[in-house]
Amino acid sequence: MDRQLEKYARGPGNSTEKLTDQKLRSGLERTEKKFEDAAHNTAVAELLLPEDAGFLEAEGMEETFKFGQDQLKEAVDVNTAREMFDLSLPDLGPYAIDYTKNGRFLLLGGRKGHLALMDTLRMDIQMEVQLRETIRDVKTLHNENLVAVAQKKYVYIYDNQGAEVHCLREHVEPRRLEFLPYHFLLGSVGRTGYVKYTDISTGQLVAEMGTKLGACDSLRANPHNGVLHAGHHNGVVTMWSPAMGKPLVRMLAHPAPITCLAVEKGGHYMVTSAMDKQTKVWDLRTYKEVHSYLTKTPPTDMDISERGLLSLGFGCHVQVWKDAIATKAKAPYMEHDLPSRLIHRTRFRPLQDVLGLGHTEGYSSMVVPGAGEPNFDTFEANPFQTSKQRRESEVVSLLEKLTPETIGLDPSFVGRVDADPVALQTEQRAIMEAANTRGPKVVKEKKKMRGRSKVAKKLQKKQKNVVDVGAKKLREKREAEQGRERAREDTRKREAQAREAPAALGRFFKK
Repeated sequence: MDRQLEKYARGPGNSTEKLTDQKLRSGLERTEKKFEDAAHNTAVAELLLPEDAGFLEAEGMEETFKFGQDQLKEAVDVNTAREMFDLSLPDLGPYAIDYTKNGRFLLLGGRKGHLALMDTLRMDIQMEVQLRETIRDVKTLHNENLVAVAQKKYVYIYDNQGAEVHCLREHVEPRRLEFLPYHFLLGSVGRTGYVKYTDISTGQLVAEMGTKLGACDSLRANPHNGVLHAGHHNGVVTMWSPAMGKPLVRMLAHPAPITCLAVEKGGHYMVTSAMDKQTKVWDLRTYKEVHSYLTKTPPTDMDISERGLLSLGFGCHVQVWKDAIATKAKAPYMEHDLPSRLIHRTRFRPLQDVLGLGHTEGYSSMVVPGAGEPNFDTFEANPFQTSKQRRESEVVSLLEKLTPETIGLDPSFVGRVDADPVALQTEQRAIMEAANTRGPKVVKEKKKMRGRSKVAKKLQKKQKNVVDVGAKKLREKREAEQGRERAREDTRKREAQAREAPAALGRFFKK
């Protein structure tokens, strides 16, 4: 139990022994008590978790990648065996696929316009339409009620009945889509080379940034911070946020065009593949290469599961690697072949040990033990939720929607005080210390003639700039009297001039 408490502890607490402010002291003690209770409750809940993640275990000289799906189907339970199925759609592929956040619904989009939404729990079709237009990518939004489709010219949004809800004409010729569920932002990139964000809750275009690197075919979101990673034809990977018009990071990953990329759940590692047949793992904390793998042909797509398994699809082959990101693996964990079917898209099904494969002949699924999270938070994603729970979760997610400005490389900056740079702080501290050591400036009085430096004169000089109500009224009264005296003097002068002037000029003087 102590080990579990250390796992969920939030570091050393604040010491309140030297605090003299009783209010501050009691507030800190209450906060520390809340942290301790939260760690204790989490540790107790972990002891009650009923499920464990299991992997394939080989005995002796056996290798796990030699186990086929037919052998697994005989060994697993009935519910797991139901997950192994194929959808034969030979005339409408290749297929792009995507799952909802809770992993229950599967979205299929064929290149020749076939769009379908399937409930994998009940194994029935929710929606199926023929759009009669090229489909390049599909993406489920916050739930199964809305889906986004990257078609030939624009991005379209459809409901779960196949009806067109909206057309995003700002997204021109899109090729890849990504959705940020906590920000309700739909991102796209396409032939024009622009990364665009649209808020699906308001329908407004949030940001539009030009990559200046031509058409782009690779786009994935970082689950940790919401940053979009785009792979380009010159081997460069750029990272984008709607809060900035320029890429947050621009790194050269390969000397050849990038074919696909993926980011692991914790946001610490990124995996990229290119036409040079290299698959590289990058540490996003240092932006350095960790290690690399060599494949027979360039991978067409990849994905990383919730527990860190890496899937690579190239040609008609699929490889799944275990412990291959933080450390280098010697051999694949599992392999699967689809003869005469070229892999187009690979996606791990959330909360399940299933890998979905979209290919030229339709859709196939394979069981990958240990891929899904066995103990999931139903408040975050619940595959068994009712319609009422779905509506409530939708309202809560809209109320808790994050603004686009919160997307950045370090998501912990939200709520932090923006401190001045260290150099500026040092300079300001030096100025204050110098001012304290100098002391007040001593003004030396000027020695004047005899009788002019007496106490009465000094007091009179001090009172010169002091505003006094009585003195102000007296000054105004004196100025008014002086004005009246000047007016009387002017009148007397005019009368004298009129008397002394000749009679012929008398008419020029007022009587």
